[in-house]
Amino acid sequence: MPQKTPPEALPTERIKDLSVSLRIVHEETNFDELKKIGGAFATSYRVPTYELAYKAPNKLRVEGKAGPLSATLIYVGDSKTYRVGVFKKTEDCKGNPGKKQSLMDVGVFAKDWLTTDYQAVFQRREGTLLVYKLVQRGTDSKSHEQVWVNPKTLLTEKRLSFNSENELQKEIRYVKPRELRPGIFLPSRVEIYNQFGKLGAVQTVESVQVNTGLPESLFQL
Repeated sequence: MPQKTPPEALPTERIKDLSVSLRIVHEETNFDELKKIGGAFATSYRVPTYELAYKAPNKLRVEGKAGPLSATLIYVGDSKTYRVGVFKKTEDCKGNPGKKQSLMDVGVFAKDWLTTDYQAVFQRREGTLLVYKLVQRGTDSKSHEQVWVNPKTLLTEKRLSFNSENELQKEIRYVKPRELRPGIFLPSRVEIYNQFGKLGAVQTVESVQVNTGLPESLFQL
């Protein structure tokens, strides 16, 4: 029978704040394969670099720029505010974690995300990895994630996304982990595969700073 998260796999609370620069590896990007996941999803990978800033609990800033156009997204709890050029809008994402971004997107098995957006249900062990089904909180949606977590690094090494009909939508692999500080790891490469197992895109982590004391003003727009 499925179990709740076992003690040895408790999500990490060691990351208080994090700054990350991500670069899209365009020579390894196949937009035709990405479009099979979704048109808007594929378009997001045309942005060459992203800057992410995280602060516990549940604050994330994402910035991207493509040519003269720039976009900024701020997530604070269930609130999402985004600005594209001069256009600005705020929306409530409560009960719709699929509209949110978090440390999950850089492979971190983080406590705040798991206690607000998903319930982690332990399924089984596969070698050294622990497999969980992540069920959305606060919604009747059947969309869910399945993740393979390394209990040593507390990183998600593989993540599968399923829609409400239990159909696979995409697979993400977080590889080549680096230890930033004792007990704090981050992958240096993120690979995105479509539902047919074809590589669509690769992101590399260009620079990282952890627990430097990011100001609250960074998460206001």
